[in-house]
Amino acid sequence: MNARIDKIRSQLNRYYGLLERHPSNPGLRGEIADLHLQLGESTQARKILEHALSRWPDDAGLKSRLASVAIAGNKLDEAIAILQGLRQTGADHPIIRYNLACAMMLAGRFAEAKDLLVSVLDRPDDAPRAPLLLAQALHHLGEAEEAARYAKASLTRHPEDPEALGVLALASLDSSDDATAKESAKKALRLNPVDLNALITLGSLALAGQNESEATTYFERAVARHPTSGRAWSGRGLSVMLKLDLDRALEYFHRAVQYMPGHVGTWHSLAWCQILKNDSKGAQRSFERAMELDRNFGDTHGGLAVIAALQNRPEEAKDIVKRALRLDPTSFAGRFAQSLLTSKSDPQKAERMIQEILLSPVGPGGEALRDALTRVMSKRNNPDKS
Repeated sequence: MNARIDKIRSQLNRYYGLLERHPSNPGLRGEIADLHLQLGESTQARKILEHALSRWPDDAGLKSRLASVAIAGNKLDEAIAILQGLRQTGADHPIIRYNLACAMMLAGRFAEAKDLLVSVLDRPDDAPRAPLLLAQALHHLGEAEEAARYAKASLTRHPEDPEALGVLALASLDSSDDATAKESAKKALRLNPVDLNALITLGSLALAGQNESEATTYFERAVARHPTSGRAWSGRGLSVMLKLDLDRALEYFHRAVQYMPGHVGTWHSLAWCQILKNDSKGAQRSFERAMELDRNFGDTHGGLAVIAALQNRPEEAKDIVKRALRLDPTSFAGRFAQSLLTSKSDPQKAERMIQEILLSPVGPGGEALRDALTRVMSKRNNPDKS
């Protein structure tokens, strides 16, 4: 690493020497800014570019580089405005589109990023990383199978790319291709032991197999290196939930929703943990946050029905259960709420319903939480069982 930095620094000194002899060369100033950016010196890069643009305000290359500096500094609105302006004035090169897609991705504008990336797929020499970034955009949009397809396309050109392998692993996991997920994740970690997607994949597979210790190891490695990953914190919460450590699970789920506030399933995990901690008011707030994100998800309505039943509001709970089961007849939360209501009049029937719910087929995206809830509820009701 030091040798690389020394090489860039030496090149930078040579370019500054050239600039003294050729002060009217905007391209040279752009190259100097690039080198500063490679060294992590974004303030110097910005200063060089802004000075150059004061002399050559219409230079597309300088503007494009300033957008890269803005992306590096997480000034995404600035970067997007610059790059969109370049496209509008005719500088619609594939590299401009790719960089704009990068900024859109970081800004959470995944659908716009997807459209831009699709438009440059036929220019692999100009935007060689486009298939991988498209895979990531598609994954964020919930199109896991398509994401896996483009991750594989990226790997045909770069078969030893740990980032592409990690993206393929997580997309395969989310499209229920566990074999590909496991194989890709293990290969990714051989190449990069801290790849986030690979760690989450293997941790999630361990959770599905209720291997608490293995899951904990992977998720602890993930959050140690990627402390703002909501999905990693959520997985860590589920792994300690399997160990009945509800206090730590609650802490980790709170961190998960802090970093991933737009994910319905994470709010559900937090809510169920709060229910198990006898915090029905907190659980109600969590389910309500989930409802703000998606009003048509049966398990969210079901969760609110559970809260109503626990708070002794049976008539309201019945109405909510009906909505939950209309939206999703297999809703775990809706059926559990139904069992709570039934238990007040027919305890034996309620017990049969609970057993049926806990043995029901797993729906998309709910595997780990349902397994965790099965274990937690069983041990909570039967504390002497191992």
